[in-house]
Amino acid sequence: MYEEMIIDTVKKISGIENISMETQFSSLEMDSVSVLEALIELEIMLNIDVLDEDLEFNNLVIVRDLYDYIAKIIEVQ
Repeated sequence: MYEEMIIDTVKKISGIENISMETQFSSLEMDSVSVLEALIELEIMLNIDVLDEDLEFNNLVIVRDLYDYIAKIIEVQ
């Protein structure tokens, strides 16, 4: 649903073009601050509130984890 938008956002922040839903953030040298930056970008683009009590950066390991988190937020809102 929002896969392309999320991948494009991760590409923009990481500066790396070859990214899939299974790409690990660590392989992109993205730390929790970079992942938060991606979340904030997506929050603005999708007009949603991405920061909630369920957010745990340790659970955001691959791009699909970010997608699943965003999908869950959209479903609730």
